[in-house]
Amino acid sequence: MNRISLGVTGLRVSRLAVGTAALGLDRYGFPVPGNRNLDRAHATDLIAYAAAMGVNLFDTAPGYGYSEELLGEALAGRQDSVVATKIAIPEDIERLSGAELSRRLNASLEKSLRALRRTTLDIVQIHNATVPVLRQGAMIAALERAREEGKLRHIGASVYGEDAALAAIATGKIEVLQIAVSLLDQRMRSRVIPEAKARGVAVLARSALLKGALTEKAQWLPQSLSELTAGSRRALVALNATWETLPAIALRFCMSLDGVEAVLSGIRSRAELEDCMKAAADGLLSRAVLDKTAALALDDDRLLNPTYWKLEEIDSQLAQL
Repeated sequence: MNRISLGVTGLRVSRLAVGTAALGLDRYGFPVPGNRNLDRAHATDLIAYAAAMGVNLFDTAPGYGYSEELLGEALAGRQDSVVATKIAIPEDIERLSGAELSRRLNASLEKSLRALRRTTLDIVQIHNATVPVLRQGAMIAALERAREEGKLRHIGASVYGEDAALAAIATGKIEVLQIAVSLLDQRMRSRVIPEAKARGVAVLARSALLKGALTEKAQWLPQSLSELTAGSRRALVALNATWETLPAIALRFCMSLDGVEAVLSGIRSRAELEDCMKAAADGLLSRAVLDKTAALALDDDRLLNPTYWKLEEIDSQLAQL
């Protein structure tokens, strides 16, 4: 597994990283016929298998169910593994004193340390960081104090939208930036990724398969997301792909973007991991293929941001199958 320097952090990480939301949450993305959640034993085994196969970057969060505990168990004793976890923004952050904010953040960090079985957290990302929070700076300052105390090494931010991504970069404090990028969602391609690279900010790409919309699962999207299904079908034609080969192309697309260090994949089986590893081994897309991808981009946030998806419509549709 090829490794790359993660921005200015000094960390060397695999270009393929594992996201664990799908392993720790009861529900993630949208369900399709035959999909079942992994039990804890199988999920732990899958993480350990990924590490044994050369993946050394794993993304998690306290909000991802018991995924931190899974990583703690599966990666125990593996000093080469890098874990990027997160910290939530307190709902009442604007009313908190600096001391109270630090107290709450430290409590969350301590819980993550225990769950992950670590003495120091490699990367802590502000979860769903917003423009006001990033510009106000109190959370970053609190994380810097926690870093001085040895609780963490590097500060990051996981964001939605170009404005928040650019605000994170502009702080000069964020070392790792997690953004959504895919064949259909290329909104970060023109400004954010180049700016991050210019400032030495490492980019982690998530949603490379857009929660399954760039796989055969697109066939089960509800009518309200029919434009996503149509977009995926256009990709099949433009890239001379099939439902079986499209996921690998989508993953390689993200890896081919200059400035993207690692791409997260929410694997659910050894077979999926091996498919992702083969895609990564196949290398970057050719310039000719990459040029074709620009025409596939969509710009509607209600299609591209899964928080807007109406999962009850998917449930209703599946119940009729």
